[in-house]
Amino acid sequence: MGNGVLAIVSHPDDETFGCGGTLAKHVQAGADTRVLCLTCNPEARKHEFDAATGILGIASSLWMEENLVSGADLIRRVADFIDEARPRVVITHVPFDYHREHKVCYEVVKEAIEWAAHTTMYEAAWQVERLLLMEVNTLIPRPSVLVDISESFDVKMKAIVQYTSQLAKFPWEYYQKVNQKKAELRGAQCNVTYAEAFIEETLPHDGPFYSEKYTDLLV
Repeated sequence: MGNGVLAIVSHPDDETFGCGGTLAKHVQAGADTRVLCLTCNPEARKHEFDAATGILGIASSLWMEENLVSGADLIRRVADFIDEARPRVVITHVPFDYHREHKVCYEVVKEAIEWAAHTTMYEAAWQVERLLLMEVNTLIPRPSVLVDISESFDVKMKAIVQYTSQLAKFPWEYYQKVNQKKAELRGAQCNVTYAEAFIEETLPHDGPFYSEKYTDLLV
């Protein structure tokens, strides 16, 4: 392992709405592609999550927490998961999302990535290379990464319609239309049919417990 993608999200559906096309594309490319969902409330959404992630083709894990609250225990559990999965790239929520639990998820993931790399915590500590922040309903004003999902867009839309409990909240097909328009907008920005947008956030590597911290040259 060590060359995969791991999405860590707050709720069932976040993974599909935010980065489903990107995840499906990496599955199609043969990359180790996983999602960790931290909450499931109500429990009936588990079946939707299983169906959607099955269509995307990703290995999925769901923790049956009712509410997402940051704390040392949750951060350690997420760090353990990262250390086991050993992804090169982690995807999670933007910190300015309107949803409180999306913000908490971002905070937990940022700290867990740092702990997962500590050699005093893990015999085989793992250093994530890239952290990408996705847009679910809150749009990113200035994305730094646009992923072409033209070939995996139909798979994403098939996964979206598995979330019947969420789609029922908006009989005018809000989620379907928003995800269609988002993908079209991001595609127009990078001259493809459909795309997904991310912010790449620099990961601090200034802790004292990394096995290697130096660089020989900057160019």
